[in-house]
Amino acid sequence: MTEQKTTRKIQQRAIDAKARITNAAAREFITKGYRGASLSDIILEAESNKRFFYNYFPGGKRDIARHIMENTLTMDGLRPQRLKVQEIYDIGIILAHRIAREDALLAALKLSFEYGSSEEYGTPWPDWVIFNTGQLTEAQQKGELRPHVIPEEQARQIPGTWSGLVLTAIVLDGGLDHVETHVSRAYQNLLGAIAVPEVLPFVDFSVDRGEKLYTEFLLEGQPKPDAADE
Repeated sequence: MTEQKTTRKIQQRAIDAKARITNAAAREFITKGYRGASLSDIILEAESNKRFFYNYFPGGKRDIARHIMENTLTMDGLRPQRLKVQEIYDIGIILAHRIAREDALLAALKLSFEYGSSEEYGTPWPDWVIFNTGQLTEAQQKGELRPHVIPEEQARQIPGTWSGLVLTAIVLDGGLDHVETHVSRAYQNLLGAIAVPEVLPFVDFSVDRGEKLYTEFLLEGQPKPDAADE
C-alpha cells in the first residue's frame, strides 16, 4: 500500500470518527436539548472515548453544537435555474428532504430555538435571511416578483414559515414523513402570492424535486476510485 493511500485511509477514519460523534450529539440534542445533553452519553453512543472527543471538540458541548450549527444548514444541491423563483423553491424543498433524514440538520433547527442560542453557539438564521434577500432581490430585478414585494421583509418570512412547518409536522404528524409535501404546498402558496402570474406555470413544484437535486449533488461529490483499488 502506498504512503498516499495510507494517509487517505487515516484521514477517512478521522472523518468517520468525527461524523459518528456529530451524529450521536445530534440525536442527544434532539431528544434532550442543549442543556440536557450529556457528553458521556454522546461519547458512549458514538463508540468513542474522551480523548478522541476532545481532540475534535476541545470546547466540549459548546464546540460540537457550534459545529452542527455551522455545517448543516447549507445550500448543497442548489443549482442555477432560469427562474430565480425556482431556486427559492428548490432550496426549501431540498432542506425539507434533508431534515427528514439528517439528525444533524434537525438538531440545528431545534438548537436554534433554545434561549440564548445565538450567544452560546450561534444560529444559522441570519445567514439564511441574507441569502433569501439576495435571491428575492435578483428575482425582483428580473421581473419575476409582484411590485409590492419587499425582499428584506419576505426574506425573514421564508425561514419562519419553513421552520414552523417542520416543527408542527413533528407534533401533528408524529414525524417528518410528510414534511416535503407540507413545504411544497406552502411554497406554492408563497410564490403564488409574490410572483407574477406569468412565471408560475414554469416553476416545478414537484414534491420529490429536493430528493432528485440533492441525490445528484451527492453523486457528483463521490470520489472516483483509483485503478489500483478497482
